[in-house]
Amino acid sequence: MESSKLSFWKIFAITLLISNTVILSFVFFEKSTKADNKGPANFIIKELKFDEAQIESFNKLKFAHQDSVQALQITGRELRETYFQLLRNDTGDQVLANQILLQIANNQKEIEKITFSHFKSVKNICDSVQKEKFDSIILEVIHKMKDNRPKQNRPEPNR
Repeated sequence: MESSKLSFWKIFAITLLISNTVILSFVFFEKSTKADNKGPANFIIKELKFDEAQIESFNKLKFAHQDSVQALQITGRELRETYFQLLRNDTGDQVLANQILLQIANNQKEIEKITFSHFKSVKNICDSVQKEKFDSIILEVIHKMKDNRPKQNRPEPNR
């Protein structure tokens, strides 16, 4: 009797160990797969099947684009903060508010122009087959860019 209880617990422990190992390997494999395919840049490289020279050119374009846009995003954030700080004053200066709002719009317009120009340059490093594929994926790339932005620390809205 004692021996059968011991055998049961040994089998049970081995089963748990194996099942935990299998589950952890699935979790690890899924995370590494997602990390490898994350982001619009990797999506572009994979979908357009860039060769090494194209990847190098693309990375240079990507870093230049990120540098240009990052400075404008900081400016945009500062402008929005200034705009909404006008709410502190009960009288509110509508002329100043409209001026800041126009600056916000112009700043965002510059971001869009830079991004458009960036993708024009990316398309220019493609061969004719890749250009057709580029045309079919560009909207998905834009959506991935939006989805890939770092999330700010915001509380969830109460619904």
